[in-house]
Amino acid sequence: MKRYLILAVLALSACDSPAEIEASRKLDAACMEGNIEACAAVQRRVDSRNQTLATSAAGF
Repeated sequence: MKRYLILAVLALSACDSPAEIEASRKLDAACMEGNIEACAAVQRRVDSRNQTLATSAAGF
């Protein structure tokens, strides 16, 4: 039962709010248009999510 609670918490914390989704879309679009700073921000976002997933997976 405890495992399901942990999975539920991880799943809920992984959900992005509508504002976060919109911000991600804007950054992605700016990167696709050639904005180097936006591309760097996109890369940091991806790295952060990958690190979170790796840390969470290591806990199991």
